[in-house]
Amino acid sequence: MNDKRLMLALLLCVPCASWAAQNDEPPDSATPTPPPKTLATVVVTGTHIRGVDLETEHPLQVITKKDIQRTGLTSVADIVQSLIVADGQTLNRNINNGGNGELTVNLRSLGSNRTLVLLNGHRWASDVDGAVDLSAIPVALVERIEVLKDGASAIYGSDAIGGVINIITRRNYQGAELGVYSGQTDHGDGARREADFSFGRSGEKWNASFGLEFGDDDPVMADARRISSVPIVGLPLGATGSAATQYGVFIVPSLGPVTLIHGRPGTSLDDFRPVNNAVDSNYDYVPYNYLQTPQKRRAAFGQFRWEFSPALAFSADALFNRRRSSQQLAPPVVFFGEDAFLAPDPQSFVVSAQNIYNPFGEPVADVFTRWADSAPRRFEQSVDTTRLHLGLDGLVTLFGRDWSWNADATRTRVLQSEFAGPYVDNAKLALAVGPSFYDTQGIARCGTPGDVIAGCVPVDLFTGPGRFTQTMLDYLDVDVSNHKSARSDSLDLSASTTLADLTAGPLGFAAGVQRRLERGSDEPDPLVVAGLANGTGVSYGPTQGAYAVNEAYLELDIPLLKDAPLARQLGVNLASRYSDYSLFGGTDNSRAGLRWKPVDDLLVRSTWSQGFRAPSIFEAFGGTIEGTGEAVNDICATQAGYVPPPSVAANCLAHGVPAGVIANDGVETATGGNSALQPETSRSLTAGVVYSPRWIPGLDVSADWYRIEIRNAIGNPGAQFFVDACYGQNDPVACSHLTRFPDGQLAHVIAIDENLPGGIETEGWDFALNWRHATSYGDFNLRWESAYVDYWGAIGRPAYGTSLPDGSLSQGNVAGSNTETYGVIWRMRSVATLGWKRGNWEASISGRYFSPIKEDCSEVTFVADEVADPSLNALCSDPDRMLDGMPAPRNRVGAVTYVDLEVGWAAPWKGRFMLGVRNAFDRDPPVAYSAAGANSFFPDYDIPGRFWWASYRQRY
Repeated sequence: MNDKRLMLALLLCVPCASWAAQNDEPPDSATPTPPPKTLATVVVTGTHIRGVDLETEHPLQVITKKDIQRTGLTSVADIVQSLIVADGQTLNRNINNGGNGELTVNLRSLGSNRTLVLLNGHRWASDVDGAVDLSAIPVALVERIEVLKDGASAIYGSDAIGGVINIITRRNYQGAELGVYSGQTDHGDGARREADFSFGRSGEKWNASFGLEFGDDDPVMADARRISSVPIVGLPLGATGSAATQYGVFIVPSLGPVTLIHGRPGTSLDDFRPVNNAVDSNYDYVPYNYLQTPQKRRAAFGQFRWEFSPALAFSADALFNRRRSSQQLAPPVVFFGEDAFLAPDPQSFVVSAQNIYNPFGEPVADVFTRWADSAPRRFEQSVDTTRLHLGLDGLVTLFGRDWSWNADATRTRVLQSEFAGPYVDNAKLALAVGPSFYDTQGIARCGTPGDVIAGCVPVDLFTGPGRFTQTMLDYLDVDVSNHKSARSDSLDLSASTTLADLTAGPLGFAAGVQRRLERGSDEPDPLVVAGLANGTGVSYGPTQGAYAVNEAYLELDIPLLKDAPLARQLGVNLASRYSDYSLFGGTDNSRAGLRWKPVDDLLVRSTWSQGFRAPSIFEAFGGTIEGTGEAVNDICATQAGYVPPPSVAANCLAHGVPAGVIANDGVETATGGNSALQPETSRSLTAGVVYSPRWIPGLDVSADWYRIEIRNAIGNPGAQFFVDACYGQNDPVACSHLTRFPDGQLAHVIAIDENLPGGIETEGWDFALNWRHATSYGDFNLRWESAYVDYWGAIGRPAYGTSLPDGSLSQGNVAGSNTETYGVIWRMRSVATLGWKRGNWEASISGRYFSPIKEDCSEVTFVADEVADPSLNALCSDPDRMLDGMPAPRNRVGAVTYVDLEVGWAAPWKGRFMLGVRNAFDRDPPVAYSAAGANSFFPDYDIPGRFWWASYRQRY
């Protein structure tokens, strides 16, 4: 630790040394003054060592400004998700139910919080969940995007496990530029409009620029496309719609579950019949849903640089972005009853037998209904992102060496307000379904004639569609608003130099220290905190937390051989970072890289690296979320076919659980943050080759293998984990999370986030080809990027069904499958583009390939049995599949290739026209029966239909 403090102190002196060197006594007049030195900075993602034409041992994908313009996309997130083939399933505008307007990136399918996002080499702020919203970065600001497909915690710190996205912005801009864009699907919807303006000036010692961007993306409704016009295409609505219908499900003690007969008034017992699951799950929620969600963006940005001298400069840049996004779902689902989990649960009340609308003459124990006469639920986000960066950079000569140094201060703040509703106020609903009567004027009143509840309006739950009057809705409907904030403040000091000129080349060195403070909060609406917003499904408390981190790093680039037999170049890169967190203490992470050119045409490269991810604000400090009843196997309870083993029974008795206790069908669970969490850790290994044959000028081909292992993954183990750990392993900490009723029944489990035992492993290959060829017909450029996943699953590659350390069962290798936790794990994704340019004309054709996906098909076979129609099983490619003696029907979702076209013309008046179409051949996405969001296809695909776009840019 003392050595680390000494290194920090030495590094802190670098800017001081620069100041001192500039204020030394002037040299003797007889000594010739050397010309002033300036530093040509080359930004290379994956290293802090400055260099010119530095060949890296890391697999790096670069998306240029031209690549960005060819896509016809207007969001950085859309561009990244479209062009980065190593990206897994993540949030995009095709996710309505479960989306929040954020657009993220998910390298290696390891989760968006395990991908680090940088802006000009500096960390971009995440939200309280740890994810980064790429829609906050204006596309007009971007010069290029560099994608490091390797772990880089030794270079950048936390989160760089799956890889790094470094967004490089435009600098030294001179003149003015105006851009306009418009696009729309050939169905006449989903329009996108964007306009941007940039202006820059420069002088002898300064340059400055600013810009504005405006973007509007219209929605596409789910029922506007055949594939998303029903809950699950190909299956009957009666068995695949929502069971929460406008006709309701009512549990009456003397009758059991009943529902209103269509067309009946709901005023007598004869108007109701027993529930039939084969036909009563028939509420069609699709017409309310978005297939593609709307979004509006407004951004302003600027930068300034002043050179005090050739060896000292000040820079500043600022960014403001405002996002307006929304999602829409069907009117709310309302549930309450005497079995609504634990008293005093806000939903634990019944319909009184004395309620004027109750046709049964006895209390209705449980009600499950659709608030169909109310408005659709809207979720509207307003997110303001502000970033300010101030920096000094300079060049100083020390000990005969030129040192470049940087001092940077950055603040990024994200403020989010979300409006959601309508929901139903539980406190008012309990009164509205209680005793009621008609007064002498025939007006319905809550309470009894001797005890009238002022302001209350009795509600009719039983007469079907149109049962709610506007007075009822005005009394019961409520909207909620939640507010989130995240702020990141950082101070960075860094220096780099050439320590020595070795025979094989310069010995590069970089070092730095960083101080970062992260803070965040989530303030839910008081109604949500109290659990009074019926229809939200949960109640949760506020989140408030902060942590600080101090870091120091060193990096060496060591050339070993040059122009030797079988070693035209041989070198290693070594890096190490120490991070001290106020949350959990210190962690060391290192990296070693090798580059070897046996001949001029061939580069062999390999890296080994350690990585980590610190808990997010929500994971460490998240408020308690009270969920609904969860199916938990109480291993202390005697059940059909199960008697607790002697060791378990002994542990149960030791913890006060009586013998013969009865299992509880619905155990209430609470989840939340855990300030005792430790960081996730990872190990990454890569090896690859880059071949640039001299006999094919302009051709570069690369192949890179990788393997990543993650341990101590942060996640929620579920209530069952704590029950098993308490009574199966006699873990007192786990037992402290459990609560039982006086009779011994399991009542409540606090299942907070934990560092899960076991881990995640993935292995695969990245392939790339770039060929540039000039002919008399024009210049051609062929680029191809492809990612292949060989394995994705539990660490150690256990066989399917093997018990894992966290108590779950291994799913085997899920590469090429749709998974419950991580979504689609693509076996292979590819993007290929052939570009042509001649004079003022250019054109390109691109292909985007998605490999087949294996998915669970039990939804189809279940519905086939439910409606007694075995012909529906043919929708599955393998409906009769068995696994370990159990039915495991599977479906193969076919491969998809989208073709995009683009043509452009550079006008002689400094203008540029571009016209393009995405999905030029009108390829529909294949049907998937396990897709989330009720769209019947995975959200990674394009929505059905061509998308035509045009843009014009004018420079002045």
